[in-house]
Amino acid sequence: MRLGYRIVMKFGGSCLRDLESFHRISDILKNYSKSELVIVSSALYGITNSLIDLSKNTEKHSVDLEKELESISNKHVSLAVEVIKNDLKEGALAEIERDMSELKVALNDVWDYGLKPHRLDLVSSFGERLSTIILQRYLEAEGYRTVYVNSYDIIYTTSEPQNALPILDKTEQRVKELVIPLLSEGKIPVVTGFFGRDFKGNVTLLGRGGSDFTATILAYSLKNENNDVKVILWKDVDGLLTANPKLEPSAHLIRDISYSEAKELAFFGAKLLHPLCVFPVEKKRIPVEIRNFENLNPDRYTRISKGIKTKESVVKAIADMKNVSMITVEGEAMVSRPGTAAKLFDLMGKNNVNVIMISQSSSENNITFIVSDEDRKKAIKALNWSPFFGKEWVDINMEDDVSLLCIVGAGMKNTYGVAGRLCTALGNARVNIRAISQGSSELNISLVISREDIERAVQAIHKEFNLHDDEEK
Repeated sequence: MRLGYRIVMKFGGSCLRDLESFHRISDILKNYSKSELVIVSSALYGITNSLIDLSKNTEKHSVDLEKELESISNKHVSLAVEVIKNDLKEGALAEIERDMSELKVALNDVWDYGLKPHRLDLVSSFGERLSTIILQRYLEAEGYRTVYVNSYDIIYTTSEPQNALPILDKTEQRVKELVIPLLSEGKIPVVTGFFGRDFKGNVTLLGRGGSDFTATILAYSLKNENNDVKVILWKDVDGLLTANPKLEPSAHLIRDISYSEAKELAFFGAKLLHPLCVFPVEKKRIPVEIRNFENLNPDRYTRISKGIKTKESVVKAIADMKNVSMITVEGEAMVSRPGTAAKLFDLMGKNNVNVIMISQSSSENNITFIVSDEDRKKAIKALNWSPFFGKEWVDINMEDDVSLLCIVGAGMKNTYGVAGRLCTALGNARVNIRAISQGSSELNISLVISREDIERAVQAIHKEFNLHDDEEK
């Protein structure tokens, strides 16, 4: 017998601004009062970036540490004083003071011993720790039976700095031990987003936007044969759109999208989603809704689920990445030499360079790949110093005036002529394709164009595949 819904809700930093926004959170929870709820909190807006910058400046001894800590503390204290009523306010202020003292200790370690990766992860986690104190205490003061839960105690991860991966079986065990008993008692766990811990006891981050990831990891761990689970990610927009509205004014809401399509959009620049957050929910077929915190229209949202809703035009959305660079490694000596691609990817991996896209000529004498602008200097340096690629008979070229477009749609699979229509549309718009790649899943076509052509290209593709025709109207 199924017992009902468990809903994991994540509230981002844009939802944690002032008393009005906190009241809106309370109103939302009332609408789902018949379900078992788990709340995940992001840091207050801008705090994570402030903590990262503070860490780097502390290592350089180029900051007034006491002044910066006071500024961060004042933001949280002011918000707590504004939103929390009655005697629970003093408890929240004491908890904020406790965490600020721990943050100061962590930053003093950075000052004395340098900014090691695990120290940056630790410092970065305090944004969620502080915001979750305020949200949990506010809800408790409003009459909700809430419990503060530190994700350090439940989410186990690998040890990669900044981008750890969850160890799902261990996490599921901890959720059964610590979270499910709270639900059984009718309580609402309010969980810190963004971070977990490795088996050595170090704080680990789940990547930028990792609070989405926290929510889907928890949903995976809560799902069993007796309970249906879904995730609601509260954002400042209605959901995923057919294109970037800054480039295509007629972009509109995608009402339904498959897990596979959502993963492609997230990886290729759809900033609404953490690139990996879909994987846990896909494993157990848990639906995810992206809803607008500022507009509580029950019918305006994106649902990510197993089902695939295709259109006759077969393409569902266009993702864009403006700030990328294209690097080409070429040379006649590469022809028929086994392991060239493997050596390239191994070299990039060892230097923490993420390869976004790859294209290789059939003659095997060149490999083109795309990296972020942030990673391009590391990539070029690694290639030039490599014994294999840094020799005179291999040329290394870098172009930093390009952008990447990704055309996504499950309907592209086994549909003839999509690439042809795409190339024709761009040709008619006088947009030159400088590199192109299609994955074997046939869910996307990725192409590199000049950065100055991106707006014209998006509009041409949007029109060619009738994405301006809003089916949800």
